[in-house]
Amino acid sequence: MFSFTLKKFKSLLLVAIAGLSLLWIVDGSAESAPVSVADQSIDSLPHVVIREGMDLTADARQSNKKQIPILMFFSMEHCPFCMEVQEDYLKPMLRNSEYDSKVIIRKMKIDSTDTLRDFNGKERDSGEFSDDYNVSMVPTLVLVDAQGNKIAPAIIGIANSHYYSAELDDAIEASTQKMRAIAKR
Repeated sequence: MFSFTLKKFKSLLLVAIAGLSLLWIVDGSAESAPVSVADQSIDSLPHVVIREGMDLTADARQSNKKQIPILMFFSMEHCPFCMEVQEDYLKPMLRNSEYDSKVIIRKMKIDSTDTLRDFNGKERDSGEFSDDYNVSMVPTLVLVDAQGNKIAPAIIGIANSHYYSAELDDAIEASTQKMRAIAKR
């Protein structure tokens, strides 16, 4: 009986030592592995804020001067898809200086009680303003010219996250070309 228990004890001890050794090997290799860019914390990225579209007349002047569209990002406070669009697509665009000459990005909170100045200089309720662009779902991205006219089909929701960035870039490029072609006339 004693030999059976001792044999069982030795087997369990051997399994425990092997398990601890494996943990030590895995833990040690993880510490010495180089950190890839994808593994870096989002906290290490430069801080950017998407400006709210509170004065669209001022944004329109800038749009007209640079001949670039205004991208209105219609969102709501607790919308997880809006947060995804903001963090994964729009903020990286703001961090990339190439977009400074391509588009003006403004956040339009449709659930806000704030008023905004529209393209005609009129003070408006945010929800009422979103009705002008038939926004019934969020996130919705609308590209407009300096007069507030839609110049590309709205991008509603995130149909396919694998192609969303390309879809957005294509819409911005087409809108910019459209605005610059009209300005040449």
